[in-house]
Amino acid sequence: MASMDEAEKKNAAERAMKEGDAFIERECLSQALGAFSLAADLFADTGERHRQADALYAAGSACARMSRTDEALGTFSRVIELLGKESDASMRARAWANKGLMLARGQRFQEALGCFEEALVLFEQGDEFIRVAEQYGNMGSVHRDMGQPDEALPNYEEALAIYRELGLRERAADQCTNIAYALFMKTEHEGALRWYREALSLYDETGSEEKRTLTAENVARLAAAIEGPSE
Repeated sequence: MASMDEAEKKNAAERAMKEGDAFIERECLSQALGAFSLAADLFADTGERHRQADALYAAGSACARMSRTDEALGTFSRVIELLGKESDASMRARAWANKGLMLARGQRFQEALGCFEEALVLFEQGDEFIRVAEQYGNMGSVHRDMGQPDEALPNYEEALAIYRELGLRERAADQCTNIAYALFMKTEHEGALRWYREALSLYDETGSEEKRTLTAENVARLAAAIEGPSE
């Protein structure tokens, strides 16, 4: 590496990025991580911080897919630090969101909430409404996992409203099931049943067979508990 001049390092870094992408397509995650890490080092040598951030983000994503949570967490944190408060708010937002997911995976829930809030603000600034809805959903699920259904519900409802406005019916159905489960946690079983049925209707429309089957099972169990077995 030391023997290469700057132009050669830039070319080698871009080749490593392409190799990493190719490894990802073949599900060769360990090799992809190696390629992206090499690219990040080369971009660091040439002073290309944004390309270094791109390479680190790709490396963090590979770590996350391999369940190497601590490595992914550290890598996404490096992306945030590298970019600072300047341009490329979308990349910073994605890094914050993924850092939040890694923290939630490690049950560091309060820290995860802070990351999702940072990501949400940045995505709102860029009018990335799907990503905004994802952060509301993430925050809802963190509150759910903390045993706080009352705090989870408004976040799920915000996500649902955005997905409905955008016409994303399967994603809307996912939030209906989240709302149903939060209500179930509150022992509001009739409300939960209504939301599961709403989700089932949407899954029918979208042809999401696996999700439809799981939701139909929830509807049947909950209806039997509330209404008694059908004759």
